[in-house]
Amino acid sequence: MEGSHHLHCCGNVSYKISESSCCNGNVTLGLSQLVTDCCDSVAYNPLNEICCNGSILTRSSTHMKCCGKVMYLTTTHLCCGGGNIFEWKENHSCCGKETYDMTTHCCCTNLTLEVKPKNETCCPKATDTDERTECQQGSLPTRTLSKNSELKCGSTPYNPQKQICCSVNIHEKASALTKCCGKDVYTLSDDNVLCCNGILHLNVPEQSECVGGVIYTPPNTICQMSARPRLGKHCCGGQTFNPRTHICCNGHSHNKMNGNLCCGSEVYDHHNQLLRCCSGHLYNLTRLSGETECCGNHLLEYKTQTCCSSSTNAIIYDTKSNHYCCGHFYYNTSLWSCCAEHLKPTPTPNSSPAEYRLKPLMDLIPEMCNKTVFFGKVESLALENYQRLIVLKVVGQVDVKSEKVIKDPWLHVSLHHCSSPATENGMIYLWEENNDRTYKLLSHPVDLTSDIHMFYAVCYQKMG
Repeated sequence: MEGSHHLHCCGNVSYKISESSCCNGNVTLGLSQLVTDCCDSVAYNPLNEICCNGSILTRSSTHMKCCGKVMYLTTTHLCCGGGNIFEWKENHSCCGKETYDMTTHCCCTNLTLEVKPKNETCCPKATDTDERTECQQGSLPTRTLSKNSELKCGSTPYNPQKQICCSVNIHEKASALTKCCGKDVYTLSDDNVLCCNGILHLNVPEQSECVGGVIYTPPNTICQMSARPRLGKHCCGGQTFNPRTHICCNGHSHNKMNGNLCCGSEVYDHHNQLLRCCSGHLYNLTRLSGETECCGNHLLEYKTQTCCSSSTNAIIYDTKSNHYCCGHFYYNTSLWSCCAEHLKPTPTPNSSPAEYRLKPLMDLIPEMCNKTVFFGKVESLALENYQRLIVLKVVGQVDVKSEKVIKDPWLHVSLHHCSSPATENGMIYLWEENNDRTYKLLSHPVDLTSDIHMFYAVCYQKMG
């Protein structure tokens, strides 16, 4: 999200939405506003929790909703009158604080809500049924309070608690689980809905998967659908510089004596283990960098925190048992399942969550410089028996050991679809070849020119 690392106002306090959340003028630390919702003045993770009348409760199912101050399961119970829970029965609905059989009775809405036999004159006509449904429930859906925020959708301000911004289009939030799919919206707990490469598909069969923009359905996995400077001068910002003696970092010229790599607008020496560059932010460590890891532009503490990242966001969470990453979301395995960075509202027994996450290319230095890795472009994708079949075109190899050379530029790679990070057609990634001729995906998509050139330059310097 644009501006996610910039400071925003929450009352009279400044905060970063990539690290904290703002709810009614109160800052909640350690929970990014990119993935939270508000419960009164406290932020919470709506994937695993629910807010009922100002109380944060732990979900026991993705289909939980609030009934007054408590939760109820929408697939087995009804909530009537704002706090009365009844076991769900076929053809039954709410009338105020009680339920009734819609085949034999109706809910009369005179001065009070009363259950009457269907032949009573007060019974609504068929055309009135939809308009009276909410009134018969006896209560309106519980809504959380809005956030104090200054976010914009394009150039239009919007309230991220009540609205959601999808490709510069503002939509009303149906619930805290409302997410974007391109310019459209959907709810994570919806069944038979699949967001595939920014296109929302409805009424798809269960267990369908999106692979390379194509929807597949097991077990047969069949496709369902298919400024120039003056001559001789080099520019750095608004001034010229000598590239033999200086390095240009985001328009700022630095003497090469101070380092040979850019980190944002600063320059640093990558041989110095006490310096760590995290997505353009330079950190001066007080201990060896092996004890820390980048999570976006932040430093991750291994013992107490978990980094969940996708190609768009990297978010730090407090580590919890039975929780895993699904892209940049942190989910409870008893509520959700994750397949190729897509959350589904049905937990899968004995599923294998991803054991590793992709990283930005420069975060893989220096350990990848000592391995046989290569850059591969995804030319084609298919799904067969939960195996993702990938046709790779090798566009560059870092053969540090000089032991292996990939002679055939076309490789056929097989990954376990659900437990592997998502891949996209036409994108280039860093891959590692194992001794058994299997391959491991390592990096987020990389730029063919600048990223790969920098990776080569740094690794060959380390070889020297």
